Amino acid sequence: MAFRVFLSYSLDPDEQALAWRLQTLAAAHGVEMYVPPRPSTVPTQAGPTAAIRNAIDRSDCILAIITTEANLTVQKELKYALDAGKLVLPIVHKEVADSPLLAPFPHVFVFSPSDNPGKVEGEILKFLKQQHQSKENRQAIGAVVAVGVGLLLLSSLSEK
Repeated sequence: MAFRVFLSYSLDPDEQALAWRLQTLAAAHGVEMYVPPRPSTVPTQAGPTAAIRNAIDRSDCILAIITTEANLTVQKELKYALDAGKLVLPIVHKEVADSPLLAPFPHVFVFSPSDNPGKVEGEILKFLKQQHQSKENRQAIGAVVAVGVGLLLLSSLSEK
């Protein structure tokens, strides 16, 4: 059975394609990644849809990539995942690292375009080992994180 990751993301509109690229590259590493659609309007419902809840429940891990202030949809996804006891790995741009949304997480992984690209991946692998994740799970998550952070760094370089 494939390792399943739910991607909760808050990206600039110009970066939205990164979520889909990451899903494609994750599949190449044998990781099944669910990328929820982002509606153009802010949801008015009390929580995530049944489809989103089901995808989170089925996931082995929640990867939260946050480069902008997290909207209500992302906040609800992450709250649901935390309440469900899921392993959540928030990877955030240094400019939004002080967001109150991140307070409940035991560890937040901060990246900056000026950092060594392997820094965040190494921190996450160390954290996963402390969480007693299997070697296979650590490798799967590490591959997805490395690709995701790489895409984010390439995107930030292309903006300059």
